[in-house]
Amino acid sequence: MFEPILKEKGNGRMTYTTPVSFRVVFVVVAAVIFLSVAAAPGGPLLARLGVVPLVLIGLCLFGALYLDRWTFDKTANLFLQEVGILVVHARRKRPLDSLQKVVLFERVPGAGGRPSVLGPRMKGTCLLSVVDRDGRVYRLNMARGGGTRAVQVYAERLAAFCSIPLERQGGPV
Repeated sequence: MFEPILKEKGNGRMTYTTPVSFRVVFVVVAAVIFLSVAAAPGGPLLARLGVVPLVLIGLCLFGALYLDRWTFDKTANLFLQEVGILVVHARRKRPLDSLQKVVLFERVPGAGGRPSVLGPRMKGTCLLSVVDRDGRVYRLNMARGGGTRAVQVYAERLAAFCSIPLERQGGPV
């Protein structure tokens, strides 16, 4: 629900971005906090809004406006990273054909015949990155537990879309 999703946009474009549900949840939480304070009896609304509710509402609104999007565009030969707030964010552009490989780093408990040092309840971890020809690493996502399978599928789809190899790395936890 909160993990980034990989969407094919058509026309040779693919994006890896936060889902709409991520934003909706933060807006709903901010609204619930505001309405619960507004419904409380006594004094003007601004007097009832204390520091803690205002900070929580501000954090929720910041979360709703947060942008972390990666665009892979074959038509424009563009690899674009956008990070920040929806209205004010930084953009980094690179040629798509400068990407060398997709790297999926996996840590799996008990891999290699050794028991996990962190116990049987430890879940695996995946780190999804792309590497360009200059050796720069762009970290797209990290997932633990149940989210690792989706990241593995996204890595395969992204490598196929960009026509670059998928390199799997990792080891035991």
